[in-house]
Amino acid sequence: MVHKERQKNSMPSRSKLWATGLLLTAFVLGGVVGGAAIAVADRDEGGDRGSRRVSYVDRLQTELTLTAEQRASVERMIERRNEAVHAVWEESQLRYEAIRSELRAEISEALDEGQRTTYQQMIHRSDSIRAARRRHRNHDNE
Repeated sequence: MVHKERQKNSMPSRSKLWATGLLLTAFVLGGVVGGAAIAVADRDEGGDRGSRRVSYVDRLQTELTLTAEQRASVERMIERRNEAVHAVWEESQLRYEAIRSELRAEISEALDEGQRTTYQQMIHRSDSIRAARRRHRNHDNE
């Protein structure tokens, strides 16, 4: 009996998987919200997404009184890591999309036909708003 309980407890339960998915979703959404907050702050400072690195370096310059050599070195460090940061961001976005699709499918299965139609309309509106925001951000960055 004890052996069966250990086997049962070694496999993640559906609720644990659900909680893990929600935690990951919260993490990704936190990143998105944080990124949006930074973009808004940069825009309020008259910058754009491309100047965020400069804003960060400017803050370091101001608070640490960097020498010209140190500032150039920090800028190179940030530039070298830029590709890795972008890759992590892309990977997390893909994982988020996969989890969101799975969740949407599960929710859809739990609904009756009328609710499913309304739910699909809600998803379409949400996706349209997200796409419009993405286009707006891309336009602002040009």
